[in-house]
Amino acid sequence: MSLKEKFVNPLRVGARASKMSLMQTAPVLASLAPAVPTILRPFTEAGGDRTKGRAPLESDGVFSDEIEAALVAGEIDVAVHCLKDAPTLDTPGLTMSAYLRRDDIRDCLVTRDPGVTLGSLPAGATIATASVRRTAALRIHRPDITVIPLRGPVDTRLRALDAPASSIDALVVATCSMERLGMTHRIADLISPEVICPPLGAAIIAFQTREDDTTTREAISALHDPTTAVEAEAERLVLRQLGGFCNAPPAGYCSTVRNAEGTISHTVRVRSFTPDGTASIDVRRSGSDAAEAALAATQELIRFGANELAAMH
Repeated sequence: MSLKEKFVNPLRVGARASKMSLMQTAPVLASLAPAVPTILRPFTEAGGDRTKGRAPLESDGVFSDEIEAALVAGEIDVAVHCLKDAPTLDTPGLTMSAYLRRDDIRDCLVTRDPGVTLGSLPAGATIATASVRRTAALRIHRPDITVIPLRGPVDTRLRALDAPASSIDALVVATCSMERLGMTHRIADLISPEVICPPLGAAIIAFQTREDDTTTREAISALHDPTTAVEAEAERLVLRQLGGFCNAPPAGYCSTVRNAEGTISHTVRVRSFTPDGTASIDVRRSGSDAAEAALAATQELIRFGANELAAMH
């Protein structure tokens, strides 16, 4: 029996209703459409998206609770998440069934004036971001600039930057966000992960299904990238060990290298820091098993006092 025959009704795909979410979900629908009919259900009441009564960005599941509830209730068949915004722990009855190939993990600088880099911004310049991670990293790297909070979808932040009376000189946003919005021409500077370490789970789109829904898992299996899956699960393991989530310390990533002989090695980097950027701990561990490298890096970070560091204000 073909997939189209198995789906009497269209595959119901749930995603946040933000412009970013819809633009990153559209190619997914296009990829699935030849094999199975699909229909998109956008969700507008995620706690991080509301203009009123917003949940703190640091809250676990702030962008996913509404969609997960619909998935558990059987109102949708698959949820599309940015992995960095998904809950650290799997919700009972649900599972991450597939991961798209990872995009660029770096952050980037977006400015009004072309040709400006993070290094060439003048002292006293103002950079806007709502991220604790970015704020701390910027204060470590450029203590002579001012970092102010600015929250909202990327397109909303771009409008704030471009406003005639804006006091903002630059934004720091995810490179993959600018790519998905078709706005790469606005990128002034790609920022090395050594300067601003990305969040665990960065640049990964994940597909969540009900554990017992084998038909949906079969339908999305062609989208799955095994290397990204290994990196994603290693990073989620770090988050579970450290009790962190989307916008709070720690930061980090797992990278994969295959040498000329075909041997695969994984390096897990984890960084913890004080929210004000006055101190940080940076650990890397490598090995053939990504989960083992993740556990080793986590244990080393804890040994150096990461939990105490992250709790300092």
